[in-house]
Amino acid sequence: MTAKTKILMFAMDACEPDIARRLAASGEMPNLARLLAESATATSRNPYAMFPGTLWTSFYTARSAARTGFHCWEEVTLDYQRRLTSPLEVRGTPFWETLSDAGKRVCVIDVPHSRAATPLNGVQVCEYAVHDRHFGFHTQPPHLAKELDAQFGLHPILGVDAYSTKEWSPDDYVLREGQHRTRDENRALLTGLLDGIDHKTRVSLHLLDQGGWDLFLTVFGESHSVGHQMWHLHDPKHRWHDAELAAELGSPIEAVYKRFDRALGEHLARVDAGTTAFVLLSHGMGPRYEANHLLHEILRLLDRAEDRGVGGSSLMRTAKRAWAHAPGPVRNLVLPRMLPALRRRVATTPLPTATNWAEPEERVRQRFYVSPNNLVFGGIRINLVGREPNGRVHPGAEYDRVCARLAEDLLALVNLDTGAPVVRAVTRAEDHYDREENDTLPDLFIDWSHEAPVETVWSPRTGLVYGPDNHWRTGDHRPDGLLLASGPGITPGAALPDISSTDLGASLSARLGVELTGDVDGRPIPWIATAPTEAPV
Repeated sequence: MTAKTKILMFAMDACEPDIARRLAASGEMPNLARLLAESATATSRNPYAMFPGTLWTSFYTARSAARTGFHCWEEVTLDYQRRLTSPLEVRGTPFWETLSDAGKRVCVIDVPHSRAATPLNGVQVCEYAVHDRHFGFHTQPPHLAKELDAQFGLHPILGVDAYSTKEWSPDDYVLREGQHRTRDENRALLTGLLDGIDHKTRVSLHLLDQGGWDLFLTVFGESHSVGHQMWHLHDPKHRWHDAELAAELGSPIEAVYKRFDRALGEHLARVDAGTTAFVLLSHGMGPRYEANHLLHEILRLLDRAEDRGVGGSSLMRTAKRAWAHAPGPVRNLVLPRMLPALRRRVATTPLPTATNWAEPEERVRQRFYVSPNNLVFGGIRINLVGREPNGRVHPGAEYDRVCARLAEDLLALVNLDTGAPVVRAVTRAEDHYDREENDTLPDLFIDWSHEAPVETVWSPRTGLVYGPDNHWRTGDHRPDGLLLASGPGITPGAALPDISSTDLGASLSARLGVELTGDVDGRPIPWIATAPTEAPV
């Protein structure tokens, strides 16, 4: 008889919980529906503002998103240079390595932003089928990659150029010749993702069937890919929605989720009541509406306005000052009357296209500049005296004043097409994280409104700023995830308190009797960490 698996975690990367719940309720994800009825559930809370790049590294290192040393696929260094980053820079030890060192047998498959660099008491598979690719397909032990390739083949989408790092995300360039995919390319992409789930399922079950795992952790990445690439076919309100193709294909998002449900059922069929099973929908998806492509120009204009004061004619300067000091209700009353004139101006006098990025010499001169933070939340770095080599803003009162003014100015930005605010909130990183002295994190996070496409914005201090948003990605991330748990000692049907993704690795380890020591922030959550002394017979 095959030895039992103690913990099985089946994870779906960037799988929108609301859609999955709806499909479960309608009977289209029957395995998830059964788990929702029988399992304990908790909302998984991910790192504020930085979650697209940090939730998985915080999960596996049990460190705060501000202390892993990796928060985005690129960064601006302390000397103003823009550079690509790598998970090689992640600080902290993956919790499965600690489990392995403690004698536990582990199998870890496709955890995003991880690397199979250390021999384990078990198996690690990296980048067989993930959206975020850094190193190419590789395994521990190393020979396993070629064996899996020979036996099961490579993923038809996420396995293209499998052993290289040709591009960051295979789904961004596979089956896309132009700026946007044709109908045939979209058809082929969906077929490839669905077939790829079947490939991944066979690989995962092959390893699960070896049995005797203390921890078996498998992550499926197709939900991440389909959410970015095909949201417009799921969402009838999207500006690029193709109703005819959507009628033919159905929702690609839902098709992928339903195929996941079949894979989930096959995994659960391999374990018994003595296994603790976790299902993780890591975080959500929605339409990609943001204004990062305009942010450099907005900040450049705000910095210039700060230097020179409010520009324009005497009448215009008076009007801008009046607007700046007007209470919100007055602005809401006046703005609708201003928008038609602004729109007529844009229609008759084409605007120059905003530059996307500053050069290093520009960042040296500016008080503040764009700080890479993926796309869901914008990031701003203050050029701080004593931290940056050519700092322009002194710590303390001046820093506070600059941050407050930036927040006020960004909240005043209006989407010319809709008349609605572009920004929902502006917060400081230190309000959410304990900063490290020489980190490269943004100092301010911009929570975009995410309500509509943004191409032309206006405010009294920036004037009109234009830049086309023609990116092929039509969907992007939403913050929270969903965790389901069933097994010995876990109350069926319980709705449990929210859990931080930073605590998950520590909790899984504790359930196996291993404490994560050293410089970690994650703490075991009692309802996960406390395993029964005897498994049911």
